[in-house]
Amino acid sequence: MEKISYKLSIEKPSTHYCNVELRFRSEHTTDKISLPVWTPGSYLIREFARFVSNVSCRDENNDLVSIQKVNKNTWQINGQPGERIVSYRVYCNETTVRSSVINNKRAFLNGSNFFMRVENKEHLEHEVEFKVPDAWRNISTGLYQRSQFIFYHKNYDDFIDCPVEIGNQIIESFEVNGIKHTISIHGKGNYDPKRLQGEFKSIVETQSNFFGGIPYDFYTFLIDFQESGYGGLEHKNSFAAIFPSWDFNDPEAYRKFLGLISHEYFHLWNVKRIRPVELGPFDYDKENYTESHWITEGWTSFYDNLFLYRSGLINESEYYSLIKREVNEVLHYSGRFEMSLAESSFDNWIKFYRKHENTRNEQISYYTKGALVAMLLNLEIIKLTDCKHSLDDVLLCLWKDYKENPETGYTQSRVRDLCESICGKSFETFWQDFIYGTKDIPIDQYFELSGLKLVDTNSGKISLDVAYSSNHEGVYLNEVYKGGTAYDSGLQSGDEIIAINNIRVSRNQLDKILGSFKYGDEIEVMINRGGYIETQSVKLIPALPNYNIELIEEISEQQKAFRDKWLNG
Repeated sequence: MEKISYKLSIEKPSTHYCNVELRFRSEHTTDKISLPVWTPGSYLIREFARFVSNVSCRDENNDLVSIQKVNKNTWQINGQPGERIVSYRVYCNETTVRSSVINNKRAFLNGSNFFMRVENKEHLEHEVEFKVPDAWRNISTGLYQRSQFIFYHKNYDDFIDCPVEIGNQIIESFEVNGIKHTISIHGKGNYDPKRLQGEFKSIVETQSNFFGGIPYDFYTFLIDFQESGYGGLEHKNSFAAIFPSWDFNDPEAYRKFLGLISHEYFHLWNVKRIRPVELGPFDYDKENYTESHWITEGWTSFYDNLFLYRSGLINESEYYSLIKREVNEVLHYSGRFEMSLAESSFDNWIKFYRKHENTRNEQISYYTKGALVAMLLNLEIIKLTDCKHSLDDVLLCLWKDYKENPETGYTQSRVRDLCESICGKSFETFWQDFIYGTKDIPIDQYFELSGLKLVDTNSGKISLDVAYSSNHEGVYLNEVYKGGTAYDSGLQSGDEIIAINNIRVSRNQLDKILGSFKYGDEIEVMINRGGYIETQSVKLIPALPNYNIELIEEISEQQKAFRDKWLNG
């Protein structure tokens, strides 16, 4: 059987290099091989070929074959038909879920960073043999295992969709419905591996019961605990996650960690299988655009915390506290009036991973606003169907679509049609207002239907509405938010605040000094702007809102039923 074979050797891990050998049989005199410029799930051109060097090619007789780079990530091979043996090395020293790192303790390898694609042979089985230091005992991955060091998958897409952890990581495992789930844990910390095992199992059971079964043969959680860092990246039967090692004694941080696990696991359905039509088959050489990341990530960000509640891992109050964080991330900033969810989805290639000091004034995240709009869509369906249906039903219809035709993704019109068929009402206005438009989302109105209310905890408070940093030298404005006191008075990011009304502003003193004033007061702020000392008149206006979610004390049976449908499905 014809296949594509790789050998990946790590001979001196302290150098951060690995050597890769690619073997395939060619029927042509010209072949092209290339390395992806991005990795699915992380929508930014990352130019992985910049870490590749020493590329050469030989035939089965060990004779050199011509190979020439023809663009930034593609090489052309010219020679007689027969065996092609391509050798190259890759430098790996970036610890993220989407990149690769090799050091004295471990290797974490993302396939898109290493494995060159042979043009027109992507459909073949792909196999890799690892040669690693003898002291490294464990290999954890979503790839199928052929022998101790040989792993494979049925085609190129699935092959590079399986990151690999190699080293002496902790291994825990559990079964759900007879399916093995392995937890690979790298890094020390104040976590309890057995507790994690039980919590991961609860998440798997709750989500798989919702969808009616498990769509994989086995699953691997690749967990990396670092001094700092946060993030996750989904794959079809695994995911990678990074989290701070010593945050597990903080209940709020622990809930955030469980939310990350729930989020990345939920992706095995929403995006790895249920996907927008534009996200597959992938073009690894350029951006793959879609307006539907408010579904791929926004719906996932809505359901990750909801499934924590349905799993019994958080209580109702803790669930609302997680929603509160998303509410304030959207409603506190004016970017929600400047960018639609569809635009945020489409432009993620140039904006989402490249935030700057004015981002919150002109952009929104399809994660956070997408989660809130998913919540509104859920509540709208509950309202229109008198608590008979919810967004759960739309999601399960999309899952049914996938099972009937796995090769075809959904369109925006299909999602809207499902909402309309379930409710018997048009969703044109909803789509235009909240997906393609920038109308403010009426969360308080929908919350009232379920006996909840938003309470502005900033009411009556004074604030410059800035993000700032301070040290022993001064206070520096990093971000200045539109609609707030500083923005309206002309203060800018980069300004150093020296004094207010001739009172020196030192480290940790800014908020205390501001607290001595009231609405309408005009203060004199001395600043350093680009090396020039200026005095700015600043009129204090009400602080931008910061919301809590509270229960309405006396609610009707209808409100109770509404809330129950939302929380429990």
